[in-house]
Amino acid sequence: MREVNLAEEPLLKKEDAEEHQQETIREMGLTVAEWAVRVTMCAVFFCGVAFIALISTQSSRETLVWLLEHMRAYPLGLTGAFLLLFGGPFLVLVIFAIISLAMSSSSNKTKAIKKKVRGRSSLQNQPIVVEGLLGVMSAAELLWIAVFMAIFTWMVVNYMIRDFHAAETEPREDYETVWGRKVKLEGVRLGFIGIICLNLLFLPVSRGSVLFRSIDIPFEHATKYHVWLGHFVMTLFTLHGLFFIIPWYFEGHLIARLLSWEPYELAILPGVIALVAGIMMWVTSLGWVRQKFFELFFYTHQLYIVFMVFMALHVGDFVFSITFVGFFLFVFDRFLRFCQSRSTVGVLSVKLLPCGTYELVLAKPQGLKYHALSFVFINVPGISSLQWHPFSVSSSPYDGDDRLKVLIKPYGEWTHQLQDAVSAAVTRGPCPFGQQVAVEGPYGHESDYFLQYETLLMVAGGIGVSPFVAIIRDLLQRYQRQQNHLPTDVTLIWAVKKSEELQLLDLVSPSSICPQYDLKFNLKVHTFVTQEAEPVPLESGRQTTDRQQCDMFKKSRILSSLYDFEASKRPMSILVGTSSNLWVGIGLIASMLGYWFLENLVVYSYEGFYHHSYNTLPLWARGLFNIMSIILGVVCFGGSVIALWSIWYQFSKQKTEGDSKSTQPLLDADEDITTVANECGDQLVHPSNTQFGHRPDLKELFEACAKRQRAGGNVGVLVCGPETLQTSVAENCRSFNTTYYNTYKVGFSYHSVSFDL
Repeated sequence: MREVNLAEEPLLKKEDAEEHQQETIREMGLTVAEWAVRVTMCAVFFCGVAFIALISTQSSRETLVWLLEHMRAYPLGLTGAFLLLFGGPFLVLVIFAIISLAMSSSSNKTKAIKKKVRGRSSLQNQPIVVEGLLGVMSAAELLWIAVFMAIFTWMVVNYMIRDFHAAETEPREDYETVWGRKVKLEGVRLGFIGIICLNLLFLPVSRGSVLFRSIDIPFEHATKYHVWLGHFVMTLFTLHGLFFIIPWYFEGHLIARLLSWEPYELAILPGVIALVAGIMMWVTSLGWVRQKFFELFFYTHQLYIVFMVFMALHVGDFVFSITFVGFFLFVFDRFLRFCQSRSTVGVLSVKLLPCGTYELVLAKPQGLKYHALSFVFINVPGISSLQWHPFSVSSSPYDGDDRLKVLIKPYGEWTHQLQDAVSAAVTRGPCPFGQQVAVEGPYGHESDYFLQYETLLMVAGGIGVSPFVAIIRDLLQRYQRQQNHLPTDVTLIWAVKKSEELQLLDLVSPSSICPQYDLKFNLKVHTFVTQEAEPVPLESGRQTTDRQQCDMFKKSRILSSLYDFEASKRPMSILVGTSSNLWVGIGLIASMLGYWFLENLVVYSYEGFYHHSYNTLPLWARGLFNIMSIILGVVCFGGSVIALWSIWYQFSKQKTEGDSKSTQPLLDADEDITTVANECGDQLVHPSNTQFGHRPDLKELFEACAKRQRAGGNVGVLVCGPETLQTSVAENCRSFNTTYYNTYKVGFSYHSVSFDL
């Protein structure tokens, strides 16, 4: 027997070694493939940027004219030529982005967090500008803005040199002056550059955009790029209009030109209507208008439909095709969101805190993944069928694969009405939630990037603690599962106005999730009550003992509804851009082919029926058919794929439920808590870590954190709260990364998880 064991032992070890070697080779191959895809994407991107920058030169213009003349004979003529030249690089990027996301999802996730961030912060996480009209800007963002403005300046200067010479030497109309001709030519150039930038404007507002997901820029971060581009694009279009209006006024035919609608030239009146709609959106999106009159901003922004339709009527099909990729991706994403939001989502349970904040537990399909810093959009038709509000997810994916949680603090009328429904639900007991709920999402980062830091410093203001509740829950769950390479030093700095808001952290029971968690990692909480000078006493005029002070932090009952198991049968729809890269990719390709088919169908039908070239059709009509082909291509052809996706999911769901022994969801570790913890030791907030009457001294807290780190360390700084708090945190990160870096040798990487529309 001994000889058999000795003979078998090397065989088993050899098999294990071969399996490990194959796994290593597979990971190496996948890593090489991912790098190859990313390098290719970078090459395609820079080629596209170079093409756009060079078309303003005389030599490139001659080459472009020659190329367009030769492409007229191919299907769709100039429209197809412009689409391939200006949209081709973006289409290639979309394809490679889908491939990159597919490879990333199949790679080993633990590999991504083994390598901790060390040394100085990256350019993307190093704030440079912390105050100003554009808000907090990182070094990478500032660099990209500089490159963008350099290309813009290069194009404008090249156009001016060429156009000023043409205005002085080429023939012009009798009523035109030289300066008027120059101004109008520059107006054309600014409009052309604006059309190119309009292609980029729609990319950040595609919530499930594969392009931004492939570089891990979530929607809540991309929205600020939409704001920046929106200001720039509308400045160009406004100047474009003024550079024609002013010469026309002095030439004496302003009104006649503004009302003109020529069939075979650029139609002016649609352009005027598009510009007016754009200016209305622009003005109502300014910061102070948006904050004070959000509903005005929201409803006025729906004029983008008017803006794009009349833009197509104004410029025609081949110029409008320059904006194809950005607008096409936006339409596909919007249609996908529409499909997801049609289903009613079950509310498993609700909790109402004495401070007025409430928690919703939403049913989620088990195949739909999210991360601790994800967010969702929620709509309650009983309150408003048009309003969608974003909320950070406050749960960990490990809390239960069939649900996610959101914390909501009542601010405006919508959240107060929803609070009334929650209050009614907790008093009814076993009755289901009284309001129908629709959900879009979840959206957010492609990975749990906070796991790449050994030390986390989280700074929150008010309800901004919600995403950090999710992180704390997530870390506790991961430590309980004995995962490796996790942050070992976690600090939460939380500022609230009233002490009653501190009850938000009572929703987390650390010991019930991870017993003896304090032996596994260092979790510190510093809370600051800014508008109270001291704790509110239990009874006026009485001295309080330490035990009574502890009771002040847990004296109120958290009201909770009973678990509604029937609601689990109505989970969120799986039809979301972040759900399945395969189905999204197929849907995009089908929509693209649908557009191409419909556009060719219009061309050949017109030529076959009227026996005339498609170019004899008025320019504005061709622009209208072009935008209709985009929309119908997505709805009809992409919609067919989405319908198959939904059918496939329902079939898979039924098969899974048939194999499962129980369809009832399991309660997570702290789901059944209706009161706060019985002992102060299990509370994250208690008298010893709470200060009253002042704001946190961020510099002092940053310094204390830096002293705990080894030289060469890097602290992940996450902030969620009002703009003033984000500015203060960014300023401290900048200071400790520059002025104080030589003292502590510790980098602070800035991450904003705030959602500002």
